[in-house]
Amino acid sequence: MVGTNYELLTNCKFYFEAESISDKLVLEISGLSVECPVAGGNKVQGSGKGGVKLRQATPTYAQGSKVKVKVALTSDMDLYDWYKMCNDNAGGSSNWQIGRRAASVSAYDQAGSMQARWELVKAYPYKYEGPIFKSEDEELANETIHLVHQGLKRVQ
Repeated sequence: MVGTNYELLTNCKFYFEAESISDKLVLEISGLSVECPVAGGNKVQGSGKGGVKLRQATPTYAQGSKVKVKVALTSDMDLYDWYKMCNDNAGGSSNWQIGRRAASVSAYDQAGSMQARWELVKAYPYKYEGPIFKSEDEELANETIHLVHQGLKRVQ
């Protein structure tokens, strides 16, 4: 049972930041997950003497999902510049290795105190999406950055 000393956190009080990228109005974050795929799964691995079937599930390696961060569009170009710097392959070279950054997602309680935090290790933008403009749309224009990373840790 949930203790009475804990406040249940809402989905609407959160923030994303990465090295040198902050002060964003974040609309949505998704993909904060990590898993260890299983070799073998629930399949029969073979048949032995007497027809005995062998099943074995063996953990492999930790694998992070892709993280999507959608922010309100402003004149600031730092998300696009990060993507461009990491993925500009002009002349056969790319800066994706040096462009990896520590990033984090934080969740806040109603008083604005951080209560949960996830860190993305060596995050790298692999996709950038600009806004979809519609004349009848009431939403804010937004931009989206898609990230891969080398690890996800819940640190708070």
